[in-house]
Amino acid sequence: MKLSILTPIILLLGGISTVYAQAPATPAATSFDVNGIKVIFRQTTKNVVNVRMYYRGGVTNYKANKAGIEDLTLQSLTDCGTKKYSSAALKDTADKYEIFMFGTSSYDYGFVQVNTVSKYLNQAWDLFTETIMNPAFEDKQVELLKTKQISAIKKAQAYPQTRVEQLEMQNGFSGTPYAIQPAGNELTLQNLTSADLKDYYKTLLNKNKVFIVVVGNLTKQEVFEKVLASFSNMPSAFYAKPDYPSPAWTDNKLVGERRDLPTNYITAIMNSPAVNSVDNVPFRLGISALSNTLYYELRTNMKLAFDPRASTWSYQMPYAQMNLSTDKPQEAIPAMINILKNIQAKGVNDEWLTRIKNSFLISTFINDQSAASITNRLGLSEINGGWQYADDFPQLVYMATTDQVARALNTYVVGLRWTYLGNPDAIEGFKIPPY
Repeated sequence: MKLSILTPIILLLGGISTVYAQAPATPAATSFDVNGIKVIFRQTTKNVVNVRMYYRGGVTNYKANKAGIEDLTLQSLTDCGTKKYSSAALKDTADKYEIFMFGTSSYDYGFVQVNTVSKYLNQAWDLFTETIMNPAFEDKQVELLKTKQISAIKKAQAYPQTRVEQLEMQNGFSGTPYAIQPAGNELTLQNLTSADLKDYYKTLLNKNKVFIVVVGNLTKQEVFEKVLASFSNMPSAFYAKPDYPSPAWTDNKLVGERRDLPTNYITAIMNSPAVNSVDNVPFRLGISALSNTLYYELRTNMKLAFDPRASTWSYQMPYAQMNLSTDKPQEAIPAMINILKNIQAKGVNDEWLTRIKNSFLISTFINDQSAASITNRLGLSEINGGWQYADDFPQLVYMATTDQVARALNTYVVGLRWTYLGNPDAIEGFKIPPY
């Protein structure tokens, strides 16, 4: 029996925790080839269409001294004009027809998306085609966008939570592409020109490096014809998926940065199974249990932290983390370790696991009400090994057992890499207990 993502809502409303009722299945996605371009499509009944062009590679596509070039390039596609539309005309047309477009890049991929109502799909598709195939990279607009990007980066670094997460990636992934900040920094961005972006975009525009995700109330044939008409002339060149040497954090190292703050920010990064691993879903369920316990113990019970939590990150080099802010780091850090060890030793019982599963599945159901959320899930799944994972996820959650959760947590969490942002006097002489 295939589990429907409506099931957990039925369970919660009915107070049933052990019987999974049958409910109508969510429409499945499909994929097909359009003249060398992979297209992933899910038909919906709602009159909102979301389309994303994904570019594989992310930070592996460029060197550290060019950090931010892909993010700036993809932002420029929707901000800096095309051969048909000036920058102003592009924005005016999007506003007129209630079309939302933007581009960005992250660690493993970049994308450009368009979101519109079905009524204006033809107008939106025309803008989308122009931004992908005929960007102009107007000099003045690129410089303006670059200035905004540098300002945003400076502002983000001033925010402690953002800064500690940047430090965490640099500390945890030193020597790997993930040590590169996808948004770049002032030094790497300030020398980039519109010519640099044009040349870089040529390396992205490759049928073997892209794929398209379409979600909306249209047919497969309509999608096929639109993609064929718009993107058949896209260049095609060899592309090999890069190697991702995931680090193994078996130590208990702490790296910090001084900042005068009323509270101190702490993260601990740990290994996580690959997204397409059989251990992935049980591990994510276990980390959710850990997050709930951290919040209850450290905030509610011990009153040692303001916002303790744990989370997983589904990247090509996946990881999990614990993080909090506290004015008592010498007490909070040992407490975090003890809570983690306790979860590993005792695991979760059936009732607890059922509640966590329900939370996951309800979240999936709610997210699937948005076309943009569906394209995001399908796209991320494709990047991490196959779009089918997005459709399989509810069933994988349903099938996970308490034994699998315990085994996954104990297999992958064998050490912690700590990052600290705050007053070093608060941890002077402190040694992190061995894990």
